[in-house]
Amino acid sequence: MKTSGTTDAVLPLSKKQKCACNIVMGCLLVATGIILVLAGAGVIKAAVRDIAAPTVLLGFGAAVLLSAVIAKNSLSMWFAGVVLSCGAVSLFAVTTAAGYAELYPIYVASPAIGCVFSVWFAENKLSQIKAMVFFGVIGGILMLGSFGACRYGLVAGLLAAFGGLTVIAIALETYFKKDNVDNA
Repeated sequence: MKTSGTTDAVLPLSKKQKCACNIVMGCLLVATGIILVLAGAGVIKAAVRDIAAPTVLLGFGAAVLLSAVIAKNSLSMWFAGVVLSCGAVSLFAVTTAAGYAELYPIYVASPAIGCVFSVWFAENKLSQIKAMVFFGVIGGILMLGSFGACRYGLVAGLLAAFGGLTVIAIALETYFKKDNVDNA
C-alpha cells in the first residue's frame, strides 16, 4: 500500500496501480514456476530441492520489490530487500563453494539491506541509516569469523564492544534530545 509520507496514514492504490502490481506478481510467479518445472524436467541441470528456495525467494522478493516501487511503499521496499538478501544467500550457497556456514552473516545483515531498499521512500531517513549501520556492522563482524579472517573469540569481543558503544550512543542521544525530560 502507498503511504502519505508518514507511517500513520495509508493511501489506497489506484485501480491502475493494483492492476500493475497484480500483473507483476503473476508474471514473476509464472517465471518461478517455469524455472522449477525446467529443473524438474532436467532441462536446467540442478536439483529442484537445491534451487527451490532461492528461486521462490528471489521471485517473491522481486515481485514485492516491483510492486513496492509502483506503490512507493517504504515498508514493502524494506521487506523486499530482506527477502531478496535471503534469496541471494540461498542462491550463493548452492552455486558457489561458500556454504551457509560462511554466508549466514548476510541473514543477520538482512535488516540493513532492507533499509538500503526502503530509504528511498522513507520519511525518516536517519532512522533507516542507523539501522543500516547497526545491522551492517554486526553482519560485517560475523563475516570476519565465518570466512576465517579472525577467531570467534575476537568476533565475540568485537560484538560486545560494538554493543556497548551502541548502548552509550543511544543513551547520549536520548539524553540530549531537545525535548529532554528528566526521568531519573
